Amino acid sequence: MIIVYESKTGFTKKYADMLAAKTGLKAFRVKELQNVKKDEEIIFLGWMKVGKIQGLDKVRNYKLAAVCGSGTGRTAEPSSEVVIERNKIKGLPFFYLRGGCYPLKELKGMDKFMLSIFVNVLKKSKDKDERVEESIAIIENGYDGVKEENLEPVLQWLKAR
Repeated sequence: MIIVYESKTGFTKKYADMLAAKTGLKAFRVKELQNVKKDEEIIFLGWMKVGKIQGLDKVRNYKLAAVCGSGTGRTAEPSSEVVIERNKIKGLPFFYLRGGCYPLKELKGMDKFMLSIFVNVLKKSKDKDERVEESIAIIENGYDGVKEENLEPVLQWLKAR
């Protein structure tokens, strides 16, 4: 078994590196798939964008054993069930890992543009609750939620196999 990951800003890579260190499994970026045998079992880690796990489609022809999605929310957004359905991973173990993001002022291009619009929509929302306020703060100030303890369900799943 190996770890394959897709990371845009490094938060998902941190998880892949932590998981590799804790398990002794080798970790490969999606770009390195040529080094992976088709019959090798894979734990895939990818960052999430609107509930879609990035890079997952690139490993569909491989032997997926489990999928981890990282995002900035406290829980998978919109929900684990929707993420599983949207990514067509029903029947596979899915683990949500709280990741992180850089502050809005450090982003560039389309990411900065889209998140600027999104944060403005959130700020104008009449139904601002604690989660909306937290989302605004995360986007504006950045956030790093990568913690070893977040990998515990993945490690327990591996032990039980």
